[in-house]
Amino acid sequence: MSAARLVAISGVGRKGPACFLVEAEGRRVLFDLGEGPDAGLLPDVGAVGRVDAVVLSHGHPDHVGGLHLLSLLGAPPVHATPGVLERLEHAVDGRPLPSRGEVDLLGLRLRTGRSGHAPGGVWLHLDVGDGFLYLGDACVESMLYAFDPPPPAATVVLDASYGAYDAPLLDCMAALAPWLRAPAVLLPVPAGGRGPEIALHLLASGLAAPALDAANRQAVERLLGPDRPHVRDEAVAGLERLRAEARVAEAAGPPAGVILAAKPNATAGLAAVLAERARGASGPAIVFTGHVGRGTPAERLVSESRAVFCRWNVHPRLSDNAALVRATGARRVVPAFGDARHLEAWRRSFAPAAVLLDRVVAL
Repeated sequence: MSAARLVAISGVGRKGPACFLVEAEGRRVLFDLGEGPDAGLLPDVGAVGRVDAVVLSHGHPDHVGGLHLLSLLGAPPVHATPGVLERLEHAVDGRPLPSRGEVDLLGLRLRTGRSGHAPGGVWLHLDVGDGFLYLGDACVESMLYAFDPPPPAATVVLDASYGAYDAPLLDCMAALAPWLRAPAVLLPVPAGGRGPEIALHLLASGLAAPALDAANRQAVERLLGPDRPHVRDEAVAGLERLRAEARVAEAAGPPAGVILAAKPNATAGLAAVLAERARGASGPAIVFTGHVGRGTPAERLVSESRAVFCRWNVHPRLSDNAALVRATGARRVVPAFGDARHLEAWRRSFAPAAVLLDRVVAL
């Protein structure tokens, strides 16, 4: 029987769609199948061949947006937490995963734990080779989403989206503070991520509750309902208060206070309507807090100085990843979703573990 190995189809060396193949014990398991984060960017799966299962880390487009390519892979079943399966835009043969626990996956032991990044988001650990851990997107700083420490693994695929960046979330909060006190400010945000978290931060800072669009209001309801297993216990009271106090964000009327609306690059939804309307006006202020995609309204507005970028941490910092490498005892680290120009910083921070950008890694 051939040795277990990891094949990076996409997601290594740059910010690109997630797609990793593990071959072990005669099984072929694909971890994530995304699109983006820039529109139209897809993994090349034409030569991958048939896979036995697809396992999803969470439901963001750069991890699930390529599911329309499943027919090229033999239409395998898709394993994910129930909340992620419910929100998929493509019909799949869905198989539920626990938020924290273990399952038998094709005769392989698969363990899961909450990743701290998004509702339904999990890290994934396979007992193959010397232990394989796929973090997908993760965050250990979130005040809303819970993170479970993963078990030991010799090979770890880290979320290295931030490269060598190491500023804490507290610094992000300080930089964002003046904008949150503006007479009117629009924050285009993902409802299934930092949108509700920034809303909670407003309340915790003693500021008035924001206006939430329908997508973010629904996200708050889900976080108090079916997505509750992914919420930190100490955040529940704030979510309940947010549900009671948040204003309704609408397209009509003059903007006032903090407005949180999807989608994050103002490509669609209420954020797109309000951002386009504000483009030629003096207000509201517009602040983007996540990845600014190429060719998007976000990129255009920032380049025109009509909007600003102010990061809100939703991925691990360099020091967070170094701590994860030490805690898992990793001997091989594959930094995913980050630019290869940070390779030397990764090597210094993760030593003595080997840092690999190879397409094929032995497990």
